[in-house]
Amino acid sequence: MKSKMKYILIGLLLLSGFSNVRAQDALDKFQQEMGKLESLESEYHKVIFGKKDYPKHYTDSIGKLFQAIRQEKRDFAQKAVDNNRSDKRFVKVLGIYVQNYLTIDELEADLKKFSPEVQKEQEWKDKMDFVKYSRLNLPGQKCIDFTVKGHDGKEIRLSDLLANKLVLIDFWASWCGACRATMPHLKDIYPEYKKKGVEFFSVSLDDKEENWKKAFKEEALPWIDGSNLLGWKDPIAKQYAITGIPFKILIGKDGVIVDKGFARSGSLEKAMDEYLNKVK
Repeated sequence: MKSKMKYILIGLLLLSGFSNVRAQDALDKFQQEMGKLESLESEYHKVIFGKKDYPKHYTDSIGKLFQAIRQEKRDFAQKAVDNNRSDKRFVKVLGIYVQNYLTIDELEADLKKFSPEVQKEQEWKDKMDFVKYSRLNLPGQKCIDFTVKGHDGKEIRLSDLLANKLVLIDFWASWCGACRATMPHLKDIYPEYKKKGVEFFSVSLDDKEENWKKAFKEEALPWIDGSNLLGWKDPIAKQYAITGIPFKILIGKDGVIVDKGFARSGSLEKAMDEYLNKVK
């Protein structure tokens, strides 16, 4: 009997080992195939956005291939996620390759398809928190109050800034090139909107004080800037469902979210002008 039990235990251990190997193989295979697609995507990107001047008909044809390969990446990732609902690592695959194409409702539905075991994992819980906080940060919702420390070490509270002012929050970091590339334009429009009762408020997701202060000095920001120096571990990033920066959010005098994003040129000014005209 003892001998039989011994073999059963060995068999279970072997099965467990084989299961882990299969899981590893599934992720390895996905990464290898996705690597091929990303290499093609990179080549197309060089043609479309590179410095070399190609004929328009050629760049147009490559542009179509570029869009097609991006769609293929998404479809391939979604299929891999669907085939590996019991593997916690495919939650990250969903986040990297699929999430940005989904609505909040679609993301929630997709997450709920993972196995009960995966749903106990922190990464899965973090994604569900993103769903929750995304809904709390839709235009028309009351903003979540928070505090950061200014360069003088004093506490800055969002609700204090909202006293009879429209506030633009600009989440940034010293290491974020895209964030810093948007700042010259903000500096150009700030004086005009400050006169109209708009306050700009930069919140850094830096985690090193030296880097934060150096970047602030280099950018010479004329508005309020603060940071808790917690990087992505700052609860503010979670509460405002921020997955990438720069991230801008416009909050009305009553603390209600007006809009967010503003990736398109002129969209920020349009949103501020429309709000100011309504509250005259």
